[in-house]
Amino acid sequence: MAAIKQRQALANGLGENEEDPGVDAMTREEGVALFDRKARQLIGMSGAEFLQRWDAGELRPVPDTADGRKIGRLVMLIPFARRTPD
Repeated sequence: MAAIKQRQALANGLGENEEDPGVDAMTREEGVALFDRKARQLIGMSGAEFLQRWDAGELRPVPDTADGRKIGRLVMLIPFARRTPD
């Protein structure tokens, strides 16, 4: 078992004596809170408002600018705010 963990750590770019940190699960509520916090931090609006405006097409197309990249980061986080039922 130790040899398998060591091979996995090396495959993930970790040193021989480093342990793979693994994956932390997040509840639906934690995901929504994360998305809301990042939306407020990056573009100054709530996560719910961002989703509403995104769904309405108001934020597309995403421009290749500094502000556009902030929107792109949020788009990648949408699955945290809209998870399927457990």
